[in-house]
Amino acid sequence: MSTCPSCGLTTSDTGGDPPVEHVASAACYRLYGELLARDYSDPDYYRRAHQMVVDAYAAQHAGGTSRREVQTVALCLMTLCLFCEDGISPAEGPRLHQQMAANRPPFTWLPPPPQQHLLTVADVLPARDAAEHERLVRRWAGQVWQAWAPHHATIRHWNSQALGGTVGPQAKELRTRRSVP
Repeated sequence: MSTCPSCGLTTSDTGGDPPVEHVASAACYRLYGELLARDYSDPDYYRRAHQMVVDAYAAQHAGGTSRREVQTVALCLMTLCLFCEDGISPAEGPRLHQQMAANRPPFTWLPPPPQQHLLTVADVLPARDAAEHERLVRRWAGQVWQAWAPHHATIRHWNSQALGGTVGPQAKELRTRRSVP
């Protein structure tokens, strides 16, 4: 049996090495790869929720303290905030990550909260179509975002700094451009 140290996913698959960039079991990371493959193979899946998949997984499997790992998790948490609190479309994620990285505030390591009781990639994979996939990803991302509640003020502050202090108006503009499923 294999148990993921971050999300608690237990599977009978024990083969392979754990990933370098996430605190995850090899089996959990392999399922994440399957989820990404589905996203990349179908434009409807990709458009609806891809960035939330990436951000939820990174935030649920955080733990590294290197500069790169801290920055990756920070950016993913920042967009999760905008997706979950402001209703920003996941399709805006890559552009937001680019803008946030260009105007990056001084990130600090945030101790990851326990996340063993949340949805995991294994709960999203059984989706039968893009609409169900989006619903499950939004639920998963929302749970991951809520788990990070002790750090919400810090993450919102980072958003304010990275987006020029215009999170509210920018969020309103992005909501109006949100893609329609």
